[in-house]
Amino acid sequence: MRFRHPAASRPLIVAERFVAPTARLSGVWLPLDVVARRPAARLRIAVLAEDGSGLRSCTLRDPRLDPEETLRLQFAPFASPAGATFLIGVLDLSREDETPLAEDVQAIRSAAAGRSPIRLEVCGKGDPRLSPDLLPGEDGIATFRRGASRASEIRTVHGIDAFWCDAHGLYLRGWAHAHEHRVRALRVESAGRSARVETFSDRPDLLVHYPAHEHVRHAGFAVYLACPPGHPVEVILETEGGEAGFPFPLPEGPLPVWPPEPGDGDEVSPMLRRFAELANAAGGRVLQIGARSLPDARDPARDLLRTRPLGLDIHPGHRVDLVGDAHGLGRFLRGGSLGAVFSSAVLEHLEAPWLLAAEINRVLQPGGLVYQQAPGAWPAHAQPTDFWRMSAEGLKVLFGPETGFEVLEAGDTGAAALLPTPDWRAGYLDMPTVPVYTMAEILARKVAEIPPGAVAWPLEASRSEGRSRRYPVEGLHPHRAERGEP
Repeated sequence: MRFRHPAASRPLIVAERFVAPTARLSGVWLPLDVVARRPAARLRIAVLAEDGSGLRSCTLRDPRLDPEETLRLQFAPFASPAGATFLIGVLDLSREDETPLAEDVQAIRSAAAGRSPIRLEVCGKGDPRLSPDLLPGEDGIATFRRGASRASEIRTVHGIDAFWCDAHGLYLRGWAHAHEHRVRALRVESAGRSARVETFSDRPDLLVHYPAHEHVRHAGFAVYLACPPGHPVEVILETEGGEAGFPFPLPEGPLPVWPPEPGDGDEVSPMLRRFAELANAAGGRVLQIGARSLPDARDPARDLLRTRPLGLDIHPGHRVDLVGDAHGLGRFLRGGSLGAVFSSAVLEHLEAPWLLAAEINRVLQPGGLVYQQAPGAWPAHAQPTDFWRMSAEGLKVLFGPETGFEVLEAGDTGAAALLPTPDWRAGYLDMPTVPVYTMAEILARKVAEIPPGAVAWPLEASRSEGRSRRYPVEGLHPHRAERGEP
């Protein structure tokens, strides 16, 4: 971790706030990366409760500290609950007579006021890491030097299976091994914050690589560190033979790396291209549902089709030939009159998309084609008529044998990561490592007629049309509402 230099008088080296997650604070591990940067003949260290309920201090003479070392401070327990806030200060007394402790405490309070708490390794009364035979005075601090990382002496190896980060923190899942030294705990530190792992998961697969070390089967870990981005990260292994720390360069992108999707880099879906090729080869009229668009908007499907499709939409507009509710296609078109039907991002706005599937079957000629694309994971939009999200498996039900279709192809596309917000991510840290898909699509062929009423929903036609017309006209102009335009 790294301390910040306080904006105070020259003798004040460190003045920080920290939160003790354990009750009855009895020990603090003080990194010396800032404290020992310049030699000091005398140092005063103070730990005080922010609410003024207690103070512990000591003075070190000729300490000869190393920036790579850490001091363990052990003292009589504070009468503090878990989550209490404390201040820690270090003052250089080398160039002057020892000042009154009360003045130093006030200087620490002034310099630390308003600072965000840093993360320090701490412990409460009874922690096994404390020296049980030590009897510190009521207000004193006993100090123990912990040597610099012995990474050169303790061999370490690690692997990362999953990684992601955002503006709030970073997540690592993998394994760490120190060869003949059993790892008792692991810490990840960055930007003055620290997260400690004491429970490890089974990794029997590692025994193949390290057969001489039975304890490697317990080397798996997962850790989340709440910290700002862009700071160096360090991993410290606490082993039976001492500590081994090493800088940890973060991967260039999230892990695991997801496999590329078919047609990656092509703005037009390969499935849509196939639909257009088959429709062009078969001939016949083509219907586009949800055809309304801005005059200058490109439509890849229309660009691929040889003939201009007939356009249906709930509102009149550019490229719209028929205005009406898609739930009742049979009211606009004769049965068996179309060679192909397609839509993109329409199904989620239909109150009963299974009725549309049945209606498409009714107006298609035998062997006719249908292509549908609908969002899977996507923000709510065009309210109040945004009803559904689809998956490829869901589309295979809508346009499958029950509705008279043969599925030629279906798939989920547009992989994305779903990042839980900090207030609920604790139980779902692996969620961003598994892709969610923003779109689902299907290409199917009509192979059977379905009897009237085989697919039904207690939906009265006029009510359905009224609800559908609530789809916002300005949905095609997303910035109009922001500007207060109709």
